[in-house]
Amino acid sequence: MAQNKKKPKINDVQNAFRAAAPFLNIAYVIIGGVLFFGYVGYYLDSKLNTSPFLLIVGVFLGFALGLYDMFKVLKKFDRK
Repeated sequence: MAQNKKKPKINDVQNAFRAAAPFLNIAYVIIGGVLFFGYVGYYLDSKLNTSPFLLIVGVFLGFALGLYDMFKVLKKFDRK
């Protein structure tokens, strides 16, 4: 027996993705920040011979900036 399931309208799906977009972006910002600043720290460590100090600083800096952006998004969402 085939069930008659109502398909969501395109506008409903688009609106759901628009509402979720800031939260989906949080993961990319955190991961991107950790990777970018981690690489910058790794590069500077190789040039300045300070291994692994700047790599660790870069990873924590990227994570902290990602968390900062997450709190900005959550605060903006809380206002609405």
